[in-house]
Amino acid sequence: MNEINQRFVQAHEDINSKMLRVLRYVAELAINEARANGSYRDVTGNLRASVGYSIIIDGKIEYENYSGNSVGVGKGKSLARELASQQPEIALVIVAGMKYASQVESRGRNVLTSAEQMAKAMVPNLLKQLR
Repeated sequence: MNEINQRFVQAHEDINSKMLRVLRYVAELAINEARANGSYRDVTGNLRASVGYSIIIDGKIEYENYSGNSVGVGKGKSLARELASQQPEIALVIVAGMKYASQVESRGRNVLTSAEQMAKAMVPNLLKQLR
C-alpha cells in the first residue's frame, strides 16, 4: 500500500512540476509581449518596469519576474503580493503595478491587454498537452 501511495504522490508532483513549467513559459512570453509592445509613451520608465508576473501556490509567491530597480518594480511586486492571498491553489498573476496603468489602457493604449489575450489563449492549449 505504501508503494501505491508513493506513486500517487510522485505522479502529483510530476503534474505540478509540468504545470509550473507551462505557467513560467507563458508568463515570460506575456511580460515580454507587454514590455515590447506597450503602445504608450513611458516617460519615467516606471510603467514598463512595473510589468511582471508572479506564480502563486497556496497563497504564496513561488516564482516572480520583475526587472530593473525603479519605483515601478516595487509597485508591481507590491500589487502581486496583495493579490496572492486572493488566488486559488495555483495562479499566474501578470501585473502592471503603477496605479495609472488602467487609465492608460482606458485611453486605448496597450499596457497588458495583448499579454493577457496571449496568455489566455496559450495556457489551456499547453495544459491540454500535459495529459
